[in-house]
Amino acid sequence: MAGIQKQIQKSSVFSPSGHGDLYALDNLYLSPLRENEIWDFSNVSRFSPENLGFLCMRSVLADQSESKISVQGFGHGFVRGLSKIEGFEDWDLFQTKGFIPKVIGKESPMKLSSNIHEILNPALASYEKELFEEWNPKGISIEGKFENKEILIAGAALPEDEKNLPKLLKDLIQVLSGTSGKFYLRTDKHSYLCLKKEKESLGPVFFQEKEKVWNSFVFLILEVENS
Repeated sequence: MAGIQKQIQKSSVFSPSGHGDLYALDNLYLSPLRENEIWDFSNVSRFSPENLGFLCMRSVLADQSESKISVQGFGHGFVRGLSKIEGFEDWDLFQTKGFIPKVIGKESPMKLSSNIHEILNPALASYEKELFEEWNPKGISIEGKFENKEILIAGAALPEDEKNLPKLLKDLIQVLSGTSGKFYLRTDKHSYLCLKKEKESLGPVFFQEKEKVWNSFVFLILEVENS
């Protein structure tokens, strides 16, 4: 009997720690795509919108590269957070191992969808409508309330380089006017972080150049503290 050669698929395992530093999350979730990715959340004890947002954005970019990631190991605290998000059960860009219950009878504090949020419109304004409809880029939108903050996480894979970031940055700074909060804006080439701790002052915007490892995209995390 002829020998049978068994093909073994290698898996690349990522283990988020639950750390909330945006630069650390960026370095992990926007690192280069690897083969057969498995994301193990067993070390993340508490639900984190930032972790979920970065994970969803990575799944959008992986899908653009015709790849799909798997997620496992959600602890009780993270599962409880996911169960309160309207629309999470419809998200299909990563495969979730394990059961995520759905809270029934209460208004969900957060909503998730694959739509491209209108706040990103300035970054998309340069595209011909026909081109954008033909490309049908994937998006992520998470918005709602979490721990006395208004949260908006939005992202999209783009058909070509974005061309109107100054307008988007101006809009984001205006959103934080008279409030405390922060935003983190990321593209395939750059990041912009604004931390605004006082309602009266304009927070600085920290700029970093990034190594281009993905096709064009835009990703935003916006938090506004409730007074």
